[in-house]
Amino acid sequence: MSEFVCRVCGKSFDNRRSFHAHLKAHSTSIGEYYVEYYGKRDLYTNELLQFKNYDQYFSEDFNNVDNYLSWLKTTSPIKAKNHLINYTRERFKNKDVKFTPPDLYYMLAQMPNIDYYRKMWRSYSDFSEDLGIKSWFTKNLPKNFWEQESKDMQIFVDTREQKPLNFDNSVKNKLDFGDYTAAGEYYSKTFVDRKAQDDFRQTFGKDIKRFRREMDRCVQFNSYMFIVIESSIEKIEEENKVSKFKSNLGYLWHNVRSLMIDYPENIQFVFAYSRAGAKKIIPKILHHGQRLWHVDVQYHLEKKVHGMAERKTAVSK
Repeated sequence: MSEFVCRVCGKSFDNRRSFHAHLKAHSTSIGEYYVEYYGKRDLYTNELLQFKNYDQYFSEDFNNVDNYLSWLKTTSPIKAKNHLINYTRERFKNKDVKFTPPDLYYMLAQMPNIDYYRKMWRSYSDFSEDLGIKSWFTKNLPKNFWEQESKDMQIFVDTREQKPLNFDNSVKNKLDFGDYTAAGEYYSKTFVDRKAQDDFRQTFGKDIKRFRREMDRCVQFNSYMFIVIESSIEKIEEENKVSKFKSNLGYLWHNVRSLMIDYPENIQFVFAYSRAGAKKIIPKILHHGQRLWHVDVQYHLEKKVHGMAERKTAVSK
């Protein structure tokens, strides 16, 4: 039996590609066809669901994450919980997710953030268990993380670092990957790759293959990489709009999400808001080292910067 039957002329097709090619004979686009003949609607606003691509159209129930969040607040708790876990399970299945990702992943994927899962389940770990996926980020920040100083710790700075941060006790040294790591007794196979805003856009855009090779070396040496960015998601979004050299942010955020899924035991992204923020947090990361491998650092940083207020997401998909 043919899987695709044209609702205009009744002709059958064995695969999606040939069916979509056939739609040209009716002078209609793929999106126009599905919106007209399937008419899916946003569960919150009842507006027609916008068509972006085939998989999105048949897996989504909302035009944007704000509508989803509003629906979660206004529908019954049982209905909200069931929809949230089924929706997340389907998305993670399609991406072959091995460990439940950090909060940043949900933000970049236009999904409800971790606080919603914590609210409906007793903990993020309980949600992960119901989902049937292992939880990686199972620990909290070490005590006094934000206040603790590490002036006695020596930091190795890669000789190829073009605009190195100046620390009280730093020494240049060639590193196999990353830009910074702790020396001596503080060394814990924990590395930091610092990224200025433009460098971040280039590395995780057109240079993504080169970075993946670097991550492969990191994995080979059983090490962990923190990518610390001297900016915020919002600032990158806003400045890209007025930049003479615009980046495809949809592609960039896709690459960032993919790295979280492909290297779940070896990578974290930390948006430090500024160069000063990066300089402050990098020594803390290196001081605590492996104790942070199972801590969602960005989640705690957001809580510190924005307090406990609920965060809205405005990220290109």
